[in-house]
Amino acid sequence: MFRKISTKLLLLLFAVLALIVIVVMVYDRRKGERSFRSDLFTVDSVRVTAITIYPKGKMKPEIMLVKTGNSWEIKSNNKTYPADTGIIQNVLHMLGHVKPERVSGTDRSSWKELEITDSLSTRVVVEQNKEVAADFRLGKISFMQNSGMQDYGGNRNITIKSHIRVAGDDRVYVVNGYLGSMFSGQLSQYRIRTVIRLNKTQLSKLTFSYPGDSSFVLVRNGNKWFVNDQPADSASVERYLNSIAYAVNSEFADDAPFYTHQLRIEGNSMPVIDVKGAFDSQSKKYFVSSSCNPSAIFGSSNASLFHQVFASESGFKVKKVEEKKIMKHIKK
Repeated sequence: MFRKISTKLLLLLFAVLALIVIVVMVYDRRKGERSFRSDLFTVDSVRVTAITIYPKGKMKPEIMLVKTGNSWEIKSNNKTYPADTGIIQNVLHMLGHVKPERVSGTDRSSWKELEITDSLSTRVVVEQNKEVAADFRLGKISFMQNSGMQDYGGNRNITIKSHIRVAGDDRVYVVNGYLGSMFSGQLSQYRIRTVIRLNKTQLSKLTFSYPGDSSFVLVRNGNKWFVNDQPADSASVERYLNSIAYAVNSEFADDAPFYTHQLRIEGNSMPVIDVKGAFDSQSKKYFVSSSCNPSAIFGSSNASLFHQVFASESGFKVKKVEEKKIMKHIKK
């Protein structure tokens, strides 16, 4: 019977069988690629009440972000600080949009290479009303260069990918974005960094109280500023006010020595702002505190913030030639 089957028919049947095998293999491969979970966890930003961060290699948490009413607090080393609500909202938004793109490792053998072991990764636990909504570890960061057009700087766009492992799942997933930047374990990352915040158009008087005889007063009269009753250089005053209108800093200190410098800022329809400063000769650090952010003391070996706030009288004085012109203008 088989002898009656022509060679052409046999080749045709073989080709059909081969095609079926290829189709099945491709289908199974695609099915396997998409068999991983579409969601790693579900976080409702409105219901989140606590976020606990365990830095790399730590078995105990170092930072807890806790919701109290409509605000957030940071708990660390038995101390509590108010958190920057804007930063916390960014964290919650990111948690609600974590989506796996692919599987990078299928079992524990890949954990070390992908920096997702207990000692190499950062653990994050998210709670909603005391129930765990997400428990995951963040590992290796990958940088991928896009093949698109170059940007204005001559560099191609860079895409950042994070490796993540969810509790109870040995697989390691790749997600878009630098998740580790949100959970660095640095206390200062979540604190309020405001030093001074004001509307310069409301200002009327700035009193600089310094050691010795270096104190002075900057007073506004109409559209003109005067330093110790003498016309001030308008450009210098404008630069200074712009520099302190929204002064921020991210270097914090637990305490400060005796304050030697003070700036009192007064104006119309605004609360009085008191800023204090000091230099500690032993630690070689400069300290600044402000009534705009009473929970914080800023301390650093860098003097930039100190000098930014506590300006010198000479910096506001006009040159002799300019002073004569200003006095003529005032008399007119």
